[in-house]
Amino acid sequence: MRKSENTTFYRHHELKGIEVTRAIESHHIFPKHAHDNTYTLVLADRGASYCVGPEEHEAVVDRQSVALINPAQVHSGIPIGREQLSYWSVNIMLDVMTASFRDVSGKDAAAPEFKRMVVRDPVLQGHLLHFFHRMTMHGGRLSLETALLESLGHLLIRYGNAQTPEAFRGESHRVCRAKEYLSEELGRKMSLDEVAEAVGLSRYHFLRVFKNATGIAPHAFRTQRRIDLSQRLIRQGMPFSQVALETGFSDQSHFTKRFKQFTGATPRQYMINL
Repeated sequence: MRKSENTTFYRHHELKGIEVTRAIESHHIFPKHAHDNTYTLVLADRGASYCVGPEEHEAVVDRQSVALINPAQVHSGIPIGREQLSYWSVNIMLDVMTASFRDVSGKDAAAPEFKRMVVRDPVLQGHLLHFFHRMTMHGGRLSLETALLESLGHLLIRYGNAQTPEAFRGESHRVCRAKEYLSEELGRKMSLDEVAEAVGLSRYHFLRVFKNATGIAPHAFRTQRRIDLSQRLIRQGMPFSQVALETGFSDQSHFTKRFKQFTGATPRQYMINL
């Protein structure tokens, strides 16, 4: 994370080619410019901004819309009126978006091109906000990749002309295998690529199949398994700091927060009632 005045930049070392920006009460005016190898998505939560300039007044991003800016597409950022602008944006490298397009379509394809610069889509807004908040919390790689791919999946199907592939056969077997895989080696980090490859599906199709079958995302399933293991280790008398390490949490504080979220009690409260 890097902060500049009222603007904060978020990056995750395991999520390459992605940078999230959070600007609060900004009056900054961006001149017309373009990024050759980067897509930019912008979501405003206060105020409004021209995406090109007053001469193209239909291209305005506000609280009900999302700006979709292609690589090499000329754009600007000019706040409208006196109200200060607060917004989220994410820069996504061309190779990341192209790989996601292949995931969603299930076939090799060229990089997508968005035909509309501004769209009104509450579902897309919700997906993006969830991803942005995950980035600010420095979530694990599996949860971050899930939030990102759910956002990009909706984006690419609705606005990038991606066609979702027909359902794969043997999905129940694949879900069972995924559950087994997600339940293994709970002390280490795991990526969405890794799990999807283990069950023979693209990342996007794996997410859809798994959530349809279980009702939860893969990272939530794995977190529950980690909490289950931590309860067994606590019952065996293992110190909390060691339990956090064995179950893959970054530190004891993070472990305590997640433990209470899933059990309704802190590890110490759980131990007292044994």
